[in-house]
Amino acid sequence: MTTVLEQKINNFTCAVKKAIQHENWYAALAIALTLPDICGKLQNPSLGSTKRYIGFFNDFLKPTYVYKIGALQREHEFLNGNDMYALRCSFLHSGTVDISSERIQEALNKYAFLKPDKVNRQVVHMNQIGNTLQLQIDKFCLEVIAGVDIWLRSYKNDEEIQARANSMIDIIDPSNGVRI
Repeated sequence: MTTVLEQKINNFTCAVKKAIQHENWYAALAIALTLPDICGKLQNPSLGSTKRYIGFFNDFLKPTYVYKIGALQREHEFLNGNDMYALRCSFLHSGTVDISSERIQEALNKYAFLKPDKVNRQVVHMNQIGNTLQLQIDKFCLEVIAGVDIWLRSYKNDEEIQARANSMIDIIDPSNGVRI
């Protein structure tokens, strides 16, 4: 049986997937960047937004953005919690991907989002040029969803989080009263 938490989070993750399917990149990115906030607030409502967001990133997304590169297999962190939070703030509050003026910014200065290349089927994702990180927008959004899915498996049976999930938004179809 699906829990209230699973249903409510699924509404958001499905919205991201539909936005990707319809190539509504701005909507997909906005919702994806909001998901760590939503999960973090459900998990730790007393913590501030910054700490919740970075904590979520470190616990559920960080492994996705750390790779061993080069002959020496040196570990490289393409994205960290501070820079992702800076992106969230910059994009959601200003519509920009330049994070150089965000106080929390740590390693990156800017992001470049690319839509999937349907002609050459070339994937450009996690390509760092100086202090700019290139991300393929659909892959990035789906990676955030994957992190949310891990979080959900970890907390779906937590009674306090379930109770908080009851207050999450429902959109109701006025023709039949069904929550969608």
